Amino acid sequence: MDFHAIAQRAIGDMPPETRFRPEDAEVIRAHRDLILPLAEEYVTSFYDVLFAHEPTRDVFEEGERPEREATQVDFFRRIVEGPHDDEFFAWLAFVGPVHVVRQVSNPMMLAMLDYMVLYVMKKFRGHEDAEAVTEAFVRLGATLGAIISYGYEVAWQEALQNVVGMPPALVQRMVHEEAQRMFPLRSHGAS
Repeated sequence: MDFHAIAQRAIGDMPPETRFRPEDAEVIRAHRDLILPLAEEYVTSFYDVLFAHEPTRDVFEEGERPEREATQVDFFRRIVEGPHDDEFFAWLAFVGPVHVVRQVSNPMMLAMLDYMVLYVMKKFRGHEDAEAVTEAFVRLGATLGAIISYGYEVAWQEALQNVVGMPPALVQRMVHEEAQRMFPLRSHGAS
């Protein structure tokens, strides 16, 4: 899998106003001394939420929470500290296939990205730069979600192609045709 291409495709599909921008990275970098100390508390609450919900709790094996928490602290620090370059975004594209292997669904992942954004937003409530930090984290969360979910989708497609032994273009055409049969739309532009 070409994780750089996956990341660039996901970002390219996003309207520019919704993407994580260099200005957002600068806002986060300017406030990292306030954001980074939140890592431990954030991660504890993150896993408390996951373990309180049976479908997300079932993703984990007995006793692995401390290891996953350490991984999530590293993830949080990396998204705060950057650098937010092509390697960073390619690394995020790799998270999608990891979620396929771990059986973490996109709804689970997207909900917890939103949890991260809300957590930071609440911690910055009343701060003079609350709006800028919140907007930066909203675009960060949207971009992470787009890249990770697209990486997930590509991993599923490639795994399916390997299982059924069909060329990618044929699998995509068959899926498209079957989806049209299952969900006929009156016009191509319907949503």
